[in-house]
Amino acid sequence: MKKFVVGVLLLALAAAVFADDALVLPKGVLRTYFTGAYAFFDQEWDSTGEKVDVAGFDSLSLINVGGAVEFGVIDWISAAVQWAPGWNVWSTTENGTPPYDRLLANGSFDIFAGAKIQVIGPKAPVASEKIRLAAAPGVKIPLPPPDWEQERANQTSGTENFIAESLDKHVLGLGLRAYFDYVLSKMFYLNLYSEFIYYPVADKRENVSLTDWTLVNVALQSNYDVEFGYDLTLEAEPHFEMMFGNGMRLGVGVPITYTMSPEIVRDGTAVADTDSYLLSVSPNVSLFLTKFFIPTEIKVGYTLPLVGQNTKATNTVVVQLKTYLRFYK
Repeated sequence: MKKFVVGVLLLALAAAVFADDALVLPKGVLRTYFTGAYAFFDQEWDSTGEKVDVAGFDSLSLINVGGAVEFGVIDWISAAVQWAPGWNVWSTTENGTPPYDRLLANGSFDIFAGAKIQVIGPKAPVASEKIRLAAAPGVKIPLPPPDWEQERANQTSGTENFIAESLDKHVLGLGLRAYFDYVLSKMFYLNLYSEFIYYPVADKRENVSLTDWTLVNVALQSNYDVEFGYDLTLEAEPHFEMMFGNGMRLGVGVPITYTMSPEIVRDGTAVADTDSYLLSVSPNVSLFLTKFFIPTEIKVGYTLPLVGQNTKATNTVVVQLKTYLRFYK
C-alpha cells in the first residue's frame, strides 16, 4: 500500500492566510479574521524533488475554515490568537481505487498564540517612517490528534471513510516570527518575513496509528519517541496599495514563500525521506472599506506551488474577511 503524506499537503495554505508585514494594530483596536480556503492537488514531489502524479486516486480536494483575533495592547504591541489554517471540514478523493476512495483529509491544525512587538516604526521605541521592524514570540498550542483506534477500524471495515494522518504535529511548539518592511512610498513597500517554530518535546506515538500509510507512521507499530525538530518559513513580498473613492483602499501583494522541515527523528534515529520543503507564490488582492459602519477588509488569494520535496503540489484559493473595532484610544 502506498505511503501517503497528508501532514504537508497544506504548507501552501498557510502562506496565503495572514499578511506578514511589520504593522501592528493601534492601541485599543480589535481585529477579527475569518478565513475560508479551497485546496486541491493531483501531483506531488517525491524524495528526489521530481514531480509525479499521485497514486491511488486522480485528485484530492478539501475545504478549510479558520480565524484569528488580534488586539492592539499599545501602539507598538499587539496580542493575537490565530487558528488558520484551522479545520478541514470537508474533503474527498476523485476516482480513487479501494481503499483510496474512502480516504479523507479532515481534521484540525494547531493554534498559534503570541504577541507582536514593533521595535522600529512610526510609533515604536525607535521612530521611523521608512523602516518597520517587528518580532512576535509565541507558542503553538497542540490540539488532539485523530482517534487512531477508530480510524484504523474504519480503514479495515471496507466501507467507512477514514483519516490516514494528522494534518499538524499536535505537540507543543515554541515560535518566533520576524517582520521587516522597507517603505518606498505611500503606495509601495517591500516586506521580508520569517518564522521559526521549534518542537522541544518528543511525542509518544503508540500502537494505534495506521500500518503503512505514511512515512511517519509506517514504523510506528509500538511506542516510540518522535521528535519533529522545527518548521522554518521564509517569505518576501512586494506590496502595493492605494486609496480611491469614498474611503476605499486597494491592496495587491505577491509573496514568494519557502517552507521546510527536517527529517523526523524516531528514538534517536532520523527517518529517511521525512524532510520536506515547498516554494510557492501567492498573489492576492484586497479591498479595505475604511468608512463602512464596521471597517471591513476582503482579501482573495491564490497559492501556486512551484517546487518541492516530499510534499503535495497543492493549489489553494483563500478568501479572508477582516473586521475592525476600536474600544479605546
